[in-house]
Amino acid sequence: MKSDGRTHCEETYAPAISGHIDRGPEGASVYRQATRYDGTARLQASGEFDVDSVECLRRALADAHRDGATRIRLDLASVTFGDSSFLHVLVRAHSAFGTLVLARPLPAHLRRLFDLTGTTKMFHFEA
Repeated sequence: MKSDGRTHCEETYAPAISGHIDRGPEGASVYRQATRYDGTARLQASGEFDVDSVECLRRALADAHRDGATRIRLDLASVTFGDSSFLHVLVRAHSAFGTLVLARPLPAHLRRLFDLTGTTKMFHFEA
């Protein structure tokens, strides 16, 4: 179901466009800008990501890669909660695409999640 130009996670695939937003339950959303000339797709996640809402993130990452992005830059500054399912999606995307860059600064609760799970060294971070 579409309303006001936003794509809901329960939908089947809709082609990615500049300004495309995937929304999930609990206020989780991923905003995607068009892939830049250098092959970078820029995504901005916000809200709470857990087992019930992480599908939006998984789908946005997969869509960016499928649509030709050679590098994915993900901004997590507005993520208010992320659990193990959230981290699992990031680890899988990093392993599958090898081009996932996480934008700094990370919220303290996400830095703690990465530190506690030993995954900090797995990712590339940039300002």
